[in-house]
Amino acid sequence: MRTKNIHRRLLQGIFSLCWLADLCGCGRGQPGPPDIPAQTPDVVSLAPHDWHIYYSSGMPPSPASSKGGAWSFKFPSAQGNGHVNYVQTPFNATVPLHEVSITFRIESNSAQYVERDAQDVPPATFRLFFEQRGDDLYDPNGRWWANASMYNLGSLDGETLTETVPLTPDQWTNVIGEEDPRAFADALRNIGWVGVTFGGQYFAGHGVALNDGTASYVLIDYTVK
Repeated sequence: MRTKNIHRRLLQGIFSLCWLADLCGCGRGQPGPPDIPAQTPDVVSLAPHDWHIYYSSGMPPSPASSKGGAWSFKFPSAQGNGHVNYVQTPFNATVPLHEVSITFRIESNSAQYVERDAQDVPPATFRLFFEQRGDDLYDPNGRWWANASMYNLGSLDGETLTETVPLTPDQWTNVIGEEDPRAFADALRNIGWVGVTFGGQYFAGHGVALNDGTASYVLIDYTVK
């Protein structure tokens, strides 16, 4: 347990340094997402045009329709300075929320994923996250990640996978890697966006690209209830 606590403090220190120094852009220094209301309260839209790709390069503004799922996008090439960071959709709740569930598949061919942030640690990942409505990207409690949902890119590519995470404060950490039950509850009551972010082992949203090969991310289902 002592080793685990030391590791957590180390991670929190790394998150804090990045946040305070604005080292590597998980959106800071840019305006927060626009205040776009969800099409239907309490429902996560699966329509590609309702999802937005933010803080990225070499990417379209939204995913594309997919015959194998709700939508998909191709990972960009690092050689062209491409990277995908945040993929999210508006979500508004009128009822208490209990869990987030995602079903996805990554179709790849000799893919070599790379974290955009040189200070991050491989392998490249994605995680579930949610964001408060009106987040300015400076409030450390504006965005929350489910660390238990972290998927190492390349580990199970080609398989259809489902991850479900309870919406309880022990499962989610904020921008600086801290658990805070009160701040988490406040953010959940003011939820404005849900989605996934791409990064490495430390920095959940600092971006992922391909050094070689090809890969597509296919979303099959995403629910919050």
